[in-house]
Parts: sequence; C-alpha cells; structure tokens
Amino acid sequence: MPNRDQELNPHRDADRDRASVVAVSQLRQRGIDVDESESSDALATLLSAVERFESAVSALGGDRMVHSLDTDEHDDESLVLPRRRADEGVGEYARRVAQAADGLTQRPGAGPRTRTS
Repeated sequence: MPNRDQELNPHRDADRDRASVVAVSQLRQRGIDVDESESSDALATLLSAVERFESAVSALGGDRMVHSLDTDEHDDESLVLPRRRADEGVGEYARRVAQAADGLTQRPGAGPRTRTS
C-alpha cells in the first residue's frame, strides 16, 4: 500500500534518483570519490558545501583549475578543496568542506567581488 508521500508525489523516488546521479557526476568531475549508494540528501549537502567552497576560492581570486584536486602543485593549499579520507562518510566530509569554506570567507579580501568594465 503506497504511503501518503507516494500518493502526493508518485515520482519522488525517481526524482531523487536523478538528482543523486547528477550530484555524483558533478562531484566526480571535481575529483571527489562518491557513488550513487550515498543518500541523496547527503550528496546534495556535499555538493552545496563544495559549491560554497569554490565560491569562496573565487572571491579570493583563486582559480578552480589551478587549485583542483587533480593538480599536485598549488600556490596556496588552503584554496584546494580538502580531500575526502577513505574512512570518511559523506556527511562528515561535507561538514569539513563547509568549515573550510567558512574559513576562507573569514580571510581578508574575501568579500563579494564586483565586475568592472
């Protein structure tokens, strides 16, 4: 017997599955080891934390390509996304990435950038 959520939104599970696939793809493109077996909520939280970190790096003038996980030579290690430890759950890793993003936003010069023409 379907539950009330399934009656209200019969496609919810399929939508979550698609969202998980998209999040996994985007995280893997950034060099982060994740898979579809992770919860969709945890993946969304991690992707959000990673995007916040990347925004903080950009606000400091950092280049995502120069500071990627795939590159061994970084001019500022604090601008490199923290690596996920082998024994680290997605939720724990997301918290660590969010903390790193918070640390970057506290640095001088991390205010919002404005474009000048």
